[in-house]
Amino acid sequence: MPLKVFIVSSNTSPEVAEVKKLLASRGMLEVRDPALADVVLALGDDRTFLDAVRLMGESETPILGVSARGTGYLTSTSIDELEATLEAFERNEHVQEEYTKLKGVVDGKAVLYALNEIAIFPSRTATLMSYELHVDGEFIWSDRADGVLVATPIGSTAYALSAGGPVILEEAQVLEVVPVNSVDISKRPLVVPDSATVELRDLSSRFPLEAIADGGERVKVRESVVVEKAETPIRIIKLKSKALVREALMDKVVGAHEMPPSARFILKMLQLRGPMSARELTEETGLPERTVRHALAELLRRNLVRRVINSRDARQVYYEVVG
Repeated sequence: MPLKVFIVSSNTSPEVAEVKKLLASRGMLEVRDPALADVVLALGDDRTFLDAVRLMGESETPILGVSARGTGYLTSTSIDELEATLEAFERNEHVQEEYTKLKGVVDGKAVLYALNEIAIFPSRTATLMSYELHVDGEFIWSDRADGVLVATPIGSTAYALSAGGPVILEEAQVLEVVPVNSVDISKRPLVVPDSATVELRDLSSRFPLEAIADGGERVKVRESVVVEKAETPIRIIKLKSKALVREALMDKVVGAHEMPPSARFILKMLQLRGPMSARELTEETGLPERTVRHALAELLRRNLVRRVINSRDARQVYYEVVG
């Protein structure tokens, strides 16, 4: 039987056509439904990988992250090495590692899936929201904050970390609830078993609220969001085992406390809003243009963000979070 492949790509670059040509030359079949595939190829970067997670829902099809340039935290191979990687996959010479996937249900209807976190924020930045936190039906606290998020161990080194959450090793069977800039200093990050159901209810703000999955998909929220561990895990294909949290800890955490407050603020903004230009960051944060430029330079130097050039207009440059 030919290997069935589902492709998720960040754009229609020449690399996509190159990969499809490679699959055809090896007699592999491209399918349109990830549930029918033997493997999902996330072709792009870590952002593309996270998009693939959300598209797959409860599907357990393993994901192979393929980068056009080297590898990232979630991408395991490059386009140049893809043929050899697929050959190794067919010979079963690879590792499949399982990670917790989050499922969020918004107002009892819309469903979101995420690998890192599901966050709730007002649509306007730096605006307070109020909410109640319930775990397994038990009231924990009520709070007013800029936002709140529920993260997995993998997500503990992403937005949750910059919001003040602890680093959690991926082997731990827990989730963390992290208030973002709470007005009550007693509201600290809360670690709960990953079997728990986390409900954020009685949500309100002066501006519309959004539930955001991994900084990508956004759904309007009226009253509540229920977050729990999905029924199926994420299966990531690797040629060799790699501890994602430990690697991220070494690359991102060491020395992070030395970053200027403006750089931390810009990083949070990009994690929440997704790719933005320097002009958009200046307008949204209210920081001076020079401060924004210096903050971006610091984040680029630390490899925490990358420049992205608009494929339709090379004069437009955006910045996005790495990993």
